[in-house]
Amino acid sequence: MAGDPPVIVKIREGSDPDEDLVFGGIPPFNTRAIAMLIDLVVVIGINIALVMLLPNFASSLAWLTGAAYLIVRDSLPFLGGQSIGKKAMKIKVVKLDDQPITGNWEAAVLRNLILVIPLLGLIELFILLTREDKPDRGRRLGDEWAKTKVIFAPDFPKEEDPA
Repeated sequence: MAGDPPVIVKIREGSDPDEDLVFGGIPPFNTRAIAMLIDLVVVIGINIALVMLLPNFASSLAWLTGAAYLIVRDSLPFLGGQSIGKKAMKIKVVKLDDQPITGNWEAAVLRNLILVIPLLGLIELFILLTREDKPDRGRRLGDEWAKTKVIFAPDFPKEEDPA
């Protein structure tokens, strides 16, 4: 179909270090970590802006807004179903059947609520690191609960109209 990204097929023998760098491949831990750091910078920016704009009311509102962004960031329709960090790192959260979670608030909340609970984020980090060489690589507890996975989603050039 005209709007679908091209399908990339690689035939390989043995282990290819670039095997996951194509559309739909599982990104390595460091790519996800950088995306999370970018999202945390966004949250800090939101908090600072709210405190500056609404000084008397903003401290509690800023924390609530930051937590809300962290929880629903992967399903925001105006960001195309990617957080700002995931967009920058060209990764995306999809359901196990490869359907995007854009607008799927339940999946976003199930997968990210654990990250705003103190110390549970460290458990998620440990799980991601220990699964790096296993078949369920790249899936944390939140992904298991929401039945999601994180994949590479590079931008493909738009097809030109033949007209």
